[in-house]
Amino acid sequence: MTDLEVAAIHHQLTALNFNAEKIKIVTVNAMPEEALAKCTRKENESFYNSYMNIIYRHGERYVLGYRCEDPLVEHAIIKKGDLYFDPTLQANGSFTPYQYALLTEFKVFDMIKHAKSNKEFPPDIDYLFTKKKHFKNIIKQ
Repeated sequence: MTDLEVAAIHHQLTALNFNAEKIKIVTVNAMPEEALAKCTRKENESFYNSYMNIIYRHGERYVLGYRCEDPLVEHAIIKKGDLYFDPTLQANGSFTPYQYALLTEFKVFDMIKHAKSNKEFPPDIDYLFTKKKHFKNIIKQ
């Protein structure tokens, strides 16, 4: 993965119809191996993995956003305490911390509520646009 300049990230987010200046860029770190071993981590299934990891309390928040690659990649991660983790990518081999454009975070109750209204699928980027009145702080109106 390559690190993008903040201006390039903002440019891509703006092109995707987001209020780029309101989106926080965070660093995703490696989880301790003992915590990773407990996580759901199916290859290339970040939304499912993150959803299940919150349900089973391996994280506190389901985090929706983009991996800051060129181009940006839709992706879900988890938050535990003040740290952000990506069990999906970390389980696939050597892991290097990376930048992540954080759109929104869901606590377990909110995540389940949104999943039910999304036909039992975990919330994804498209889901945010179907409910854009609830996410007007980050989506251009």
